[in-house]
Amino acid sequence: MFSKSNFLDSLELETNICKHLHSKIDADNLDYKPTDGQRTMLELLQYLSGCLYVPTRCLIENDWSCAGECMKKSAEVTLDNFCDRMDEQLAAVKELVLPLTDSDFAGKETSFPTGAKAILGPALINFTLKFSAAYRMQLFLYIKATGRSELNTLNCWFGIDAPMPTMK
Repeated sequence: MFSKSNFLDSLELETNICKHLHSKIDADNLDYKPTDGQRTMLELLQYLSGCLYVPTRCLIENDWSCAGECMKKSAEVTLDNFCDRMDEQLAAVKELVLPLTDSDFAGKETSFPTGAKAILGPALINFTLKFSAAYRMQLFLYIKATGRSELNTLNCWFGIDAPMPTMK
């Protein structure tokens, strides 16, 4: 079983990778977006600053009515304060998750914004964790698209600067 400790460790890794990727952003590229109708680089950073906390809170409380209000704080995120906001978000998620029991994680019923029912632990993994990985990948691809061709898989999946190892 994927435990709450595994969940929190995974979110901490996601947070650290996002902060690493943030360090690769040129301030001149904050308005970059691949096409009309997509978020800009800055809007993506802002979204990332709430996409761990908001669904975690809503799933735990089984109430999505606060999601829009909770995401409003993300509009205050800038390139300069992104890392601090990511740390604050992770701390807030830990405050929500640590009091949960194994039985809450494995058996408490919750629902998605669509109304579909789910068990809390898998819902946190399938919503919060997977979505954070997807948006982190989007950030990586945006940064690559702005000319940072030296970035590689290790930057995206481990949050480190290192040459790709050769496969034998």
